[in-house]
Amino acid sequence: MPRKDGLLSRSRELDFSVLTPAGSPDPSLAIAASRAGALGILNLEFARDQDDARGALDRLVRYGRDRLGALVNSSAHGLLETVLSPAFAAVDVIVLSAARESIVDSVAGIHRAGRRAFVVATTNADAIAGEAAGADGVIAKGHEAGGWVGDETAFVLLQRIVPSVRVPVWVYGGVGLHTAAACHVAGAAGVVLDGQMLLAKESPIGDDLRSRIRSMDGSETACFGASLGAPFRAYARPDLPAVGELQRLEAEIVREERGPAEAGRSWRAAVLDRVGWDRPDRQVLALGQDAAFAATLAARFVTVGGILAGYREAVLDHCASARGGDAFRAGTSLARSHGTRYPIVQGPMTRVSDRAAFAAAVAEAGALPFLALSLMRAPDVRALLDESRRQLGDRPWGVGILGFVPPELRAEQLEATRAFRPSFALIAGGRPAQAKELEHDGITTYLHVPSPGLLRMFLQDGARRFVFEGRECGGHVGPRSSFVLWDTMIDVLLQHMPAGASGHDYHILFAGGIHDGISAAMVAAMAAPLASRGGWIGVLVGTAYLFTDEGVTTGALTAGYQQAALACERTALLETGPGHATRCAPSPFVDFFEQEKRRLLTSGTSRDDTRNHLEMPNIGRLRIASKGVDRNSRFERDPAQPRPIPLEEDAQRSQGMVMTGQVAALCARTC
Repeated sequence: MPRKDGLLSRSRELDFSVLTPAGSPDPSLAIAASRAGALGILNLEFARDQDDARGALDRLVRYGRDRLGALVNSSAHGLLETVLSPAFAAVDVIVLSAARESIVDSVAGIHRAGRRAFVVATTNADAIAGEAAGADGVIAKGHEAGGWVGDETAFVLLQRIVPSVRVPVWVYGGVGLHTAAACHVAGAAGVVLDGQMLLAKESPIGDDLRSRIRSMDGSETACFGASLGAPFRAYARPDLPAVGELQRLEAEIVREERGPAEAGRSWRAAVLDRVGWDRPDRQVLALGQDAAFAATLAARFVTVGGILAGYREAVLDHCASARGGDAFRAGTSLARSHGTRYPIVQGPMTRVSDRAAFAAAVAEAGALPFLALSLMRAPDVRALLDESRRQLGDRPWGVGILGFVPPELRAEQLEATRAFRPSFALIAGGRPAQAKELEHDGITTYLHVPSPGLLRMFLQDGARRFVFEGRECGGHVGPRSSFVLWDTMIDVLLQHMPAGASGHDYHILFAGGIHDGISAAMVAAMAAPLASRGGWIGVLVGTAYLFTDEGVTTGALTAGYQQAALACERTALLETGPGHATRCAPSPFVDFFEQEKRRLLTSGTSRDDTRNHLEMPNIGRLRIASKGVDRNSRFERDPAQPRPIPLEEDAQRSQGMVMTGQVAALCARTC
């Protein structure tokens, strides 16, 4: 396990491997990687033709050098036997994916053949099972990678797996020039690159696919099959017939209401038949979000060897720079600009960070607190801000505003905000013009920015204070994982900040999966180029505050809410429709939601009607869980009645929704 003493200082270097495109029999990228000193892995996970596989293996061992590997499904016994034949003895590393139940025999067979066995883990349980089976290494494959994935992103999964196993851990998913350094700091032995190499000179893909990948920004892929317990990430554009076919197939299997095991087998078999690169108009491309890095990497470094050299240099430079900067000590430039002890911001959490006493506790501990105004009407906003001003006194604090609420509600909230003049504001879904209005009134304002395209526009409009929050967060989530979002945003900022210029006007908060010293050290290493140019760096933390004693004692959340977060081993995504997803802890309400969604799908309800129907039950669920109260229906008829009414703990558990980020699974106690 990494030493928890800030940034690590290791003599060993981060290792690299390159994986060929899933469903393509061309070993060119693996050959080029092996010739550049990396581990070149031929991806045979979706191989359907033994002759094609043999031909690709033959080319790999004939033209590759030194470090060669092959990825196979551990249940594909015939293919595994082929790879282990003496003719391909140069293929030293065999990577096994899927089928945990057959992993022991497969690993044993690999060792008998004198080869090394690595296991792909999309969950922490996979990693533990792989080590128990005798695997020589574990590849932590994050949710943002292409092909079969789990729920957790590479950023979170790496933090879970490294302390859980003793064998070397490699990271697969979201690894860019900047996030590679973060992986190294967290204790990864190496990283796996695939989509990042697709525009290199040696890449076998055609011009049409090159054009598509060159324009990617990380939002062009989607996961299919989550409702069947087998999520599969693929390139998803409306003009590709195979994508629509995959969606229809998933809905059809759901409607047939087969048992989970049979449904999963049918889904996996159907996907296997459709993965490929020869006919992109008819086949499914198993492509991850990190293919968005390919254009920048190819433009800078051209070849596979050049890209690998760029990665190696970036890791060394990032870590050296971060060690000298000590980004999150007390009294950094960002902390001083906030008037706080640390460059830490407590993110506004709907129905949780709406208590003045909680904000005061956060400020007392040295961070910048934000109150979540959410959908509050003016009287409630005024009462909250008045109490906060009295409790916090001269200490800085801020308000979190939703820029997309109805205009009349936004006007009410802004009028109240201007009346009480908090030091800071954070606008989610807002625009630079809205920030400028508040800045004009003396309220320093951050903008939540979810995409590189918007960041470029905001920079052109003069905005300089940003929050970049990845998909790991609790509540409403965007499409990009933290690694993918952060890496692309850093590139945009570096393009906008000329080398040698002072970047002190740029105030950057990273959010989504940050909760402790290791996760913050990963951010420090990743963001080192921004800090070296004078940018002011901080972290915005949300979920970790759910585990504080003060969260309960100040009334920000109920003890039941905190216990549900503590018990959380994995989070659930409640998706009412494309682009509308909320991350929360498993609960009876989540079960009800999924059952209702399945019923609507099997009944043939339209997508719009399904979304509208599913959004209605969500109303008030968070308040039930966080505050233990529900709306009193009699209040509208009789104002003398109490507006909220308390609920028993059983009702809170059965009816409430506990919003929490993926790092809840990493937090085992309160503090």
